[in-house]
Amino acid sequence: MDRREIFNILFKGVATQEPIIPEPDPVLETPAHLKTDQLFRVYKEWTNLTGEETLALSTAHAFNITLDLNCPKDNQETCLTLGIHQDRTGCIRIGLNADGYLFINDLADERIIDKAKLLGGFQLILTVSPLGPGMSFAKLKIMDRAGLTLSSLKSKQHSTVAWAGRMNFGEQPFNFLRIEGLHTIEI
Repeated sequence: MDRREIFNILFKGVATQEPIIPEPDPVLETPAHLKTDQLFRVYKEWTNLTGEETLALSTAHAFNITLDLNCPKDNQETCLTLGIHQDRTGCIRIGLNADGYLFINDLADERIIDKAKLLGGFQLILTVSPLGPGMSFAKLKIMDRAGLTLSSLKSKQHSTVAWAGRMNFGEQPFNFLRIEGLHTIEI
């Protein structure tokens, strides 16, 4: 008998031949937004969006929205509206305003984006991640076609349920609109 077996017998009170069964720690529990075993991956892409489209994602989990555009016309705002409900209140507007600033609702970036950098086209990428009880972290970034990040804007002011609902992208033509995330049913 070696020293380890003696200590196991003295302090554990069980023989070493019995299997050790791991038990879950009652203090540490996986947060709800990290449990993805009963969810399905969602990947949808549109090249033409007329009217409103349902954002068929679980907003309780992280999701991405990518919008690829050509250079905007002068004095034209590029805006995607999310979280549209029947009463049309509480919508979240994201995009690039006519002056060249990124915005998420009333929050605007402090850095202006030079129109010359947008001539070859650009992508707006929104990443939303849950932040504990009911709130979310949103990051909107703009990238040129070469993959360089021109600017980014971060916000923690919206709840996870505020993103749910329908989405709408005005009248401006776009190359594609892509959503990626998880959903409770297979779409």
